[in-house]
Amino acid sequence: MTIKQRVIYVMGHIRPDTDSICAALAYADLKRKLGYLQIQPVRAGVINPQTRFILHYFGFEEPKLITDLHVRVEDVLEGKPILVSPSTPLQVIGELVRTQKVKTFAVVDHRERLLGLVTVGDLAEKYLEELAEKDTTQVASKIQQILCTPVSSIMRSEGLVFFLADDLLKDARRQMLETRYRNYPVVDEEHRVLGFISRYHLLAFSRKQVILVDHNEKSQAVDGIEEAEILEIIDHHRLGDLQSGEPIYIRNEPVGSTCTLITRLFLEHQITPDPRVAGLLCAGILSDTVLFKSPTTTEQDRQMVQILAPKAGIDPEVLGRDMFRASVSQEGRSPEDLFYEDFKEFILGEEKVGVSQIEVMELEVLQPLREALKAVMEKARAQGGYDLVILMLTDLLREGTELWVKGKNPARIGQAFRDYAGVDVEVGREREGRRVAGDEGEGHCIYLPGVISRKKQVVPVLVKFLGQQKG
Repeated sequence: MTIKQRVIYVMGHIRPDTDSICAALAYADLKRKLGYLQIQPVRAGVINPQTRFILHYFGFEEPKLITDLHVRVEDVLEGKPILVSPSTPLQVIGELVRTQKVKTFAVVDHRERLLGLVTVGDLAEKYLEELAEKDTTQVASKIQQILCTPVSSIMRSEGLVFFLADDLLKDARRQMLETRYRNYPVVDEEHRVLGFISRYHLLAFSRKQVILVDHNEKSQAVDGIEEAEILEIIDHHRLGDLQSGEPIYIRNEPVGSTCTLITRLFLEHQITPDPRVAGLLCAGILSDTVLFKSPTTTEQDRQMVQILAPKAGIDPEVLGRDMFRASVSQEGRSPEDLFYEDFKEFILGEEKVGVSQIEVMELEVLQPLREALKAVMEKARAQGGYDLVILMLTDLLREGTELWVKGKNPARIGQAFRDYAGVDVEVGREREGRRVAGDEGEGHCIYLPGVISRKKQVVPVLVKFLGQQKG
């Protein structure tokens, strides 16, 4: 039996940003150039406006959406099944058994929708006893009669056990062990037969293979990641909690962007990215380093952009300005969209913390949405069971962040930035002509001048502070 070639997915995290999507597309391109033909870049969530702008700018389609990595029935189907119509003579069935080694046949209508099943066992059970009762002179006549009989006369059409293509394999396994037939038909939503699944598939199936870019924490990965076979991780964040059954290739370095690492891999393999891919890589670096303003920026990030920009035929300053202008547009985006576009979950110390970041050119553009955003935060805290929900409103022009906190003792977070980061935290006073809120019931709001990076300037402070609060 021929096993179909397996696809390797290259995917980022469930709240994909520009670096995540560009990294998946570019790394898949590199792997194809290295001979991995069955490789597919995919996305794990909704594309944000900045990324949509970049994909359109360089002429790329949005990658296919993959929401989980559970093995489904359709993942183990092999080849096209042999289908027969109700009028098919049993003689044809016999020839197919002999020449194609088929034991179970799906009987279908003119649209290939399942009507019934017939098996070699059904034929034997019905006709062998009849033939045994005939004398020698009657056997030949009876056989001829049987061979001309249409399959509809023997097919089973009641109580059929079948599976839908998107049924989880683990659920199918349970039902197969309870019923123990040789083969089970698999159908699509319109009841058309796609193939058969048998107990052989329960033993022979393979986990989905993935390469992860721009993340390595289970909370940021798609559902079913624990069932998948992780082949590689290319990332620039702290090490998380994902595990693998075998040793894997990991590239994890403290640079400003995953696209920086992938550009390095192109150079190390002496492969020149084509102009469109070079543009993607450049955009990913500019996005994650916030045009080199983020403290996560390294000299490597700048060097890679200097190498990529001429190949892509772009001016990094112009591209960066245009892509961030696209990212801060509020048109057609609800407060929920804005909040969850760049939302990540962390377990810090003994607390479950959700951190969202919204980047704008000027904080004033969010003024009409402030109350709605606070309501979204409260709803997220209740639904997600978070001890703390934090929203970073980052002003790219002023290079600072207004930090909103909701949850357990929110005022302590301001103290954390004073004690552990030495930030001149501003709370509850006039700043540049507008009010910075202070304590608000179960919420708290502070301004952090010079803070624009969640990864480098916010999460490390929370890790240190909340880790000290254990017990």
